[in-house]
Amino acid sequence: MQWLEARQRPGVALILATLLAASVPMHAPAQTPQPAAAPGYHIVMVLPHQPENTEAGFQDYLLKRKLNVKIDTVVYSGRAEDAAATVEKVRALAPDLIYTWGTGTTLAMAGKHDAGPDQHIRDIPIVFTEVTDPVGSGLLRQTKPPGRNVTGVSHVAPVAVQLNAMRGYLPFKRLGYITNPAESNTVGVADELRRMAGSEGFELLEAKVPLDASGQAQAQALPALIRGLRERGADLLYVGPSTFLAFTHRDLVSKTAIAEGLPTFCATESIVRKASCMFGLFANGTNVGRFAGYKAAQILVDKTPVERIPAESLQRFSLLINMGTAKALGLYPPLALLNVAEVVQ
Repeated sequence: MQWLEARQRPGVALILATLLAASVPMHAPAQTPQPAAAPGYHIVMVLPHQPENTEAGFQDYLLKRKLNVKIDTVVYSGRAEDAAATVEKVRALAPDLIYTWGTGTTLAMAGKHDAGPDQHIRDIPIVFTEVTDPVGSGLLRQTKPPGRNVTGVSHVAPVAVQLNAMRGYLPFKRLGYITNPAESNTVGVADELRRMAGSEGFELLEAKVPLDASGQAQAQALPALIRGLRERGADLLYVGPSTFLAFTHRDLVSKTAIAEGLPTFCATESIVRKASCMFGLFANGTNVGRFAGYKAAQILVDKTPVERIPAESLQRFSLLINMGTAKALGLYPPLALLNVAEVVQ
């Protein structure tokens, strides 16, 4: 593949370098074919939503390996008070391996690495996807090796790489960001953005989602928070890795931003692909699922102890542009980005 010229916007060349960088292999090395009467394996998926492309990628990998796998799905509400009952439901299914999506769901199943004896699952291998910061969230003490019954695949590009992607499309001076105190992911990203603001030459405008008496984030406050960021002069709204903002309430967040004339950059896929976020950079969900499937096969077939399998992030990221939103805001992407981005309408 040839390098593409990228002169329309500052930072475009850096985006192209990121998109064209060598990637972590999506498929396992060549394996010895499985015998016809391969043993059966039981996997329970614990999800805060219906299965999507990440889960499809996970199952696709196992299918291509011709593994005899039974998969059950358990839905987790995301509410802390429901965690113990969900753990018991999973235990009753007696799986050989548990697949989880998201930081909140994974912590509900596995607990923090330094927690004492509790109701969490510490004796069944767990493979996660879509966990932004497994160390910062307390899930793991370290990632290589994880040293406990949990490993998996993260999906978020480094913040510095995301900032380059933003500038490649839309140079900005003031970056709006919403923190949900109930999600450690959003708090950790806010801390990093504050540290980087001075050296990267932008002002960070923050808003915080209020919590009710039980500690649940209040979605009805989101339109006013977004409007307030626009009134304070935000050039761009950064929607970080947040189940609450970028998944559960993705339509409310992205449509409100359009109504306020505020362009959005998102760190996760579904809010661009299935809602109205203008653009984003992230590891493709299908590839995240496939890589998680590879790790599951290492545990189930190769009998590699889960505590020795590194928790990793992919190194190739996908740039996705929602052209419908770009047109609505009158912000068409530079040609260099269109040459490497996937566009959805």
